[in-house]
Amino acid sequence: MSIGASIRQGLSLPQRFIAFWVRHFQQGTASLGEIWRNPASSLMTIVVIGVCLSLLVTFHLVIKNVRQAVPSWQQSAQINVFVTPGTTSDARNTLMQQIKNLPSVSDVKLIDKQQGLKEFKQDSGFGNALDLLDDNPLPDLLVVTPTTDQRQSGQLQLLQSKLASLANVSQARLDVQWLKRLESILSTARHVLELLITLLLVSIILTVGNTIRLNVLSQRNQIEVMKLIGATNAFIQRPFLYIGFWYGFIGGLLAWLLSNILLLYLGNSISSLASLYQQQIYLSGLSFKGFLELMIFASALGLISSWVSVTHYVKAIEPR
Repeated sequence: MSIGASIRQGLSLPQRFIAFWVRHFQQGTASLGEIWRNPASSLMTIVVIGVCLSLLVTFHLVIKNVRQAVPSWQQSAQINVFVTPGTTSDARNTLMQQIKNLPSVSDVKLIDKQQGLKEFKQDSGFGNALDLLDDNPLPDLLVVTPTTDQRQSGQLQLLQSKLASLANVSQARLDVQWLKRLESILSTARHVLELLITLLLVSIILTVGNTIRLNVLSQRNQIEVMKLIGATNAFIQRPFLYIGFWYGFIGGLLAWLLSNILLLYLGNSISSLASLYQQQIYLSGLSFKGFLELMIFASALGLISSWVSVTHYVKAIEPR
């Protein structure tokens, strides 16, 4: 029977419970000292974890913020229907009613050619030149707003084709090609993110595992002595598991800090790109819940990486 087991048998149940948590607290704080005593390898491991996770968090947040902005952009998606020149007012009103009756249409707004010419004079700056025209060259315009469930790019294009085929319609124009390209880019970015997650997580596991392996091998003599006096593998492994936990925890804090810096750096560039399409994107960082999830994930990743390495190497060490 080991010395530790003999001592535990002499304790009551409440004393065992208290001793269990005291021992874990002592080993957890002692593992921080071990990290401090090996600053070079520890710092390198923490930086690898922080940089890898910060890239994943930043990429995820950029995709998330852009995807959240897409529905609001789709809300402004409208189809401009140009009425055939020479169409009578009655025929135009009949066309409006016909379009309103379509189940995929929410609203139809008429901009007649007189109003269109007035707005064009104000916006174009060619008011004096346009006054020289004998006739108004602009057609009547119907601005069609689709229903909420018909604002995906594919659905809008189907509605556009249907409107273009109606009588007294010369053209139906829909400017959502940029939105369709954006959806394709986001889909590709999501697949790239999944690949990055796999590659970077493997990198973190290998880095932490290798660092823990070196720690185990550097303490080979102490481990052999501990096994001689009856220490179990679980007892010997515990300090190394705490080291892996602290690697992940500190690396998570570094990842949170770096991701905020990267978002600030990328914010202006993405806002400028969105402004080209008369849209706005504001990159927001992790919420408090997201921060907690990052810290739990990073700590668990460090713990699991340490466990994978330490269970193998501690078992392999036996007293000579």
